[in-house]
Amino acid sequence: MELVYQNREKDIEVYEDEFGKITLKENQNQAVVMVAVEGDHLVLISQYRPAVDEVIIQLPGGGMNVGEDPNAGAKRELLEETGIVCGETVFLGSIQPSACLANTITHVYFTRDILEYQQQMLEKKEASIQAFHIPIERAFHNIEKGIWKDSELAHGLLLARLKGLI
Repeated sequence: MELVYQNREKDIEVYEDEFGKITLKENQNQAVVMVAVEGDHLVLISQYRPAVDEVIIQLPGGGMNVGEDPNAGAKRELLEETGIVCGETVFLGSIQPSACLANTITHVYFTRDILEYQQQMLEKKEASIQAFHIPIERAFHNIEKGIWKDSELAHGLLLARLKGLI
């Protein structure tokens, strides 16, 4: 592997192997997502993703701040992206959503404890995020049929189902 790019802060490195495959290594490589359920509906977001040039359906979540507790990060991301304040959460597990491309580890949480709704708190780059509710079984159908392809969404729902939460 050859280092082909490193940003000034040295927290992102891009490598290329002898076959031209690109790998991303980040020093701050943790993310969080929240499987939030209200009644028999999931709370999801849609967001334009330039890497695939399309709108993707995802669990609310994102990168963690330096030194941030993963549970606090998941609650913060849920609030920022959906406007939902939640109470109790359950840790479902950690996943590596794209181990062949990046070293990111995503911590997955679950909540049914919806306390209140506030306004979204989106950054300018997140302006395309739309939050919505969908029946849980419809979400599984959309994953099964290949309509939704996000690995964090599929894995998060699988973990919640395996643990008997949905």
